Amino acid sequence: MRPPCRSRLVRRVGHCLTALLLACTAAHAELPVEQLTLEKLAPVDGYRLYVGDPTMNHLVDGRSHVVDGRNLHYLGMLGTGFAGQSTVSRDGHTIFVATTYYSRLQRGTRADVVEVYSADDLSFQYEIEIPTKRVQSLDMRALLATTGDDRLLLVQNATPATSVTVIDLAARKVAAEVPTPGCYGVIPWPAEARRFSSVCGDGTLATFDLDAAGAVASRAVSDKFFDPDQDPVFMHYEVVGKRLTFVSFHGAVHALDLGGAKPVPLPTWPLVDAADRKQGWRPGGYQLFAIEPRSERLYVGMHDHGSEGSHKSPAKEIWVFDLKTHKRIGRMPGQTAVSMNIARTESPRLFLLSGADNRLLAYDIGANAAPSKPLLRSEPVGETPIYLGMP
Repeated sequence: MRPPCRSRLVRRVGHCLTALLLACTAAHAELPVEQLTLEKLAPVDGYRLYVGDPTMNHLVDGRSHVVDGRNLHYLGMLGTGFAGQSTVSRDGHTIFVATTYYSRLQRGTRADVVEVYSADDLSFQYEIEIPTKRVQSLDMRALLATTGDDRLLLVQNATPATSVTVIDLAARKVAAEVPTPGCYGVIPWPAEARRFSSVCGDGTLATFDLDAAGAVASRAVSDKFFDPDQDPVFMHYEVVGKRLTFVSFHGAVHALDLGGAKPVPLPTWPLVDAADRKQGWRPGGYQLFAIEPRSERLYVGMHDHGSEGSHKSPAKEIWVFDLKTHKRIGRMPGQTAVSMNIARTESPRLFLLSGADNRLLAYDIGANAAPSKPLLRSEPVGETPIYLGMP
């Protein structure tokens, strides 16, 4: 039996706590209503990173994480819906998200839209309804892009028939649909206002010129520049000046000159020599290579003991090549990178996304082409990040 004195003590303490709670409640009964505010982010610059995260465990709820590449601080997040694609305008101030929603979350009536956000504060601006044809895929540069003049937005479709939805951003409506049978991807020409190319299954590149209304004005096809049966190319691409670059599964670099009316293939050259080939070195990853334009250096994720199906393997090493001489000039630890991008600024910086722990790593590549240690390493970002977008 509990001693009576202890029972009285417990009751007294309980009474005191109740009185104190009532007094606090009365004192704060008229708390002011909290006012929500919107804070601007650090100004958009060439170091801004958009980390595409499809959230594989709940695909209807994708995200784009916004990170300041100068210090790898987390700035904010955008929702990107079901398998959404995102891109940034050429001036860096507008974010476009092409995505899908279902009326019952994972089932029901499908609605496809392009959502437009301000990059200055991530605020929603407006949306444009588009046909329910857009490709539902992991984020990829070749699936959503603005034209060279930022006037049209190109959305890759797959039903599985391939076509491109053309959106007039000034009128905020769908302008046209461009059939692209046998070809996939939208690769805008930066120096041409309304021209884009698409990779075709026969190893060529189809190029489309659009008129002011967004319809096809002309179409041209390049010579065959890769063998899709023996050594296909990754869909990831880089454009520097008037040169379009791809990398193949077995380690060939394919470049095309965009200086004329249609792409002209340039001589192919290898990433691997005979000794590398014996060890099975191959390119691998998702956004697996990047180009620093001022120094004309190519950075590519590589893994050894490669085989059929290993093309998505994360990087064991990052190899650095001089694009003028086609010679390897450095090797870096791969950091299990699955994606990479480069800030095209006066002080260039290489960013890697580790597939092992979802961390971002930043390297100063201005003075040293192949630094062995990162300048910065972030905390893990998101759940299943896969893509590094930049202005």
